[in-house]
Amino acid sequence: MTLKYFGMIADITKKKEEQLFFENKTITLCKLQSKLEEKYPELKNTSYSFAVNQSLTKENAELNNTDEIALLPPFAGG
Repeated sequence: MTLKYFGMIADITKKKEEQLFFENKTITLCKLQSKLEEKYPELKNTSYSFAVNQSLTKENAELNNTDEIALLPPFAGG
């Protein structure tokens, strides 16, 4: 799967994009979040949301290795 990082998330990971592959065909978004927070511990103290294939989604969503996942910092504006 392709992970895309924006704003302060990109600052934490020190990259804008990376590829991950999981042996299981599907993984939950919650499990992916845990893996990312192990790899990038600073994410644990950061507020962010996920978009899967360009749609905001919930933590229990199932992901495939072909998905594009974006980690988005909090939005501001009115």
